[in-house]
Formats: sequence, structure tokens, C-alpha cells
Amino acid sequence: MTNPTMLPYLLQLLDDDSEVVRDALMEEFSAFGPMLHTELARLPDPPSPGQRNAIQGLLARHNRKWLREAWKQWYEIEEDKEKLERALSMIAEFQNGPGYGRTLSDLLDDLAQEFVQRDDLKKDAVTLARFLFMEKGIKGERTDYYHPNNSNLVFVIQARRGLPISLACVYILLGHRLGLDIEGCNWPGHFFARIYVNGSLMLVDCFNEGHCIDVESFLKMQGPSRDAAQAVLAAEADAEIIISRVLNNLSRAYQRVEHWANSELVTELIKDLEKHQAAEKGAFLRRGSA
Repeated sequence: MTNPTMLPYLLQLLDDDSEVVRDALMEEFSAFGPMLHTELARLPDPPSPGQRNAIQGLLARHNRKWLREAWKQWYEIEEDKEKLERALSMIAEFQNGPGYGRTLSDLLDDLAQEFVQRDDLKKDAVTLARFLFMEKGIKGERTDYYHPNNSNLVFVIQARRGLPISLACVYILLGHRLGLDIEGCNWPGHFFARIYVNGSLMLVDCFNEGHCIDVESFLKMQGPSRDAAQAVLAAEADAEIIISRVLNNLSRAYQRVEHWANSELVTELIKDLEKHQAAEKGAFLRRGSA
């Protein structure tokens, strides 16, 4: 139970270098959630800029600790889209901090409800792409492409901009809620969604207003690399493949802004996922040879 009257005493302890004290402060400040800044502003003697920076450092440390400890939870989820949503939700919660207003699931539920209530729309993957990327104006981030928030799906939905893979994930997860078959396509240097229209495979470029591309036309543009391109388009991009790519994007983004502690954490998560994938592959091979 948080007690705002304790805040002045907590502020006095910010200069203490003891790890025990800092760990205790980390937990105390984090327990306030999004109300912390409001309660600090109400103090007769508000924290100095230096104290605010120290508090932000403790909160960031708490978020890293939480994600590191909770990360493996999504590995055990069986349904692939639910697995993807859980991992992306954890990444968003890490970036936003505990108790942040709306969750990823809340925002996806709202979008799904709005789409379903539109009587003038067909309920298929093409009209869903048009709804998201034209009517709702969710688009590719072109000004600040490498910002870490572009891998945060809560930010992406609220700010209506993001990376190709982030936008595709919104589309995929929303389609899952609506019973639509939308998959990912792990194309090098870009990320598409895959849908079927009248039995034909199409690529959806979520970064460019949900533009639909006929696969055969796309393959013709690949010239001598057609066979390799066809193999990539046919390959399944499951939750673990998608999250691996999201994490690599996020690691590079944190490096660019010189947030080394977050970059180091994301690198740890990448290595942990690689170990998990290797273990799963080994178990599959053992079952096959039994």
C-alpha cells in the first residue's frame, strides 16, 4: 500500500549509495505506478531536477528487473497469436512502466469493436487493412524511424505510426480477434503481412497504407532471385520469429540513443530466445528419431 506522506523521507534517501537502500527505493517508488508524478507534484517541497533524474533511473531499473524475470512466461503459451500478443504486451509494459493507462489488449479490443460496428464494411482482411491504414491513419514512421517507441505497440496504436513489423503485428493481432487469417512475412529489410484474396496469396504492405501486392507480380520483380524470394514468402513467420526480429530492432534503437542498460537487457532477451529455440529444435529432433 503506497503512502504519499512517506515521499519526503524517500527523497532524502536518494543520495544513499547502498544497494540495499536503492533496491528498497526502487520498489517503493515503482509501487505508486502512474500516480507517482502526481503525488510528487503535490509535495510542499517538490523534488529537484537531480532527484527526478534519480527517480527515473530507479524506475527504469525496476522495469528492466520485471521484464527479465517475467520474460519466459510467453514461451509456454500454445496458440501462436496469443503468444505473440503476450510477448508484445510485455515489451510495451516494460517501455511504458507499470500501471500505464491502456494495455495493448485494451486497444486491440477497441479497434476490433469499432471495425465490427461498421455496417458499411465487409469483414475481410482487405477492408481491415483499409480501415487501419487509411481510415484510422495508422502509418509508417518516416521522421524518427529508429526511435525505441516504434517497437511499442501501445505507442504505435496511440500515436498511429510505427515500423513495418509493428504495424503488421497490429494488423495480425486484430485479424486474429476477428477470425481473419492474417500471417506475417519475414522479408529481409521489410516486413509484410500475408493474406488470401479469392484463393490467391497477397502481400499487405502495412507501412505504405496497407497496399496489397499480388505475389506473382512481386516475384517477377525479383529477377534471378525469384526462387529464393518464393521460399521466403512461403516460410511461416511464427511468434518467435517475429519477436526475434522485434527485439533486434529494439536493441539497435536503444544503441542509437545510447541507452546502454536497455540495449544490454534486450540483448539478454535475444540470447534467451535463441537458447529456447535451440532447445525446442533439439526436442523436436529427438522426438523424430525416437
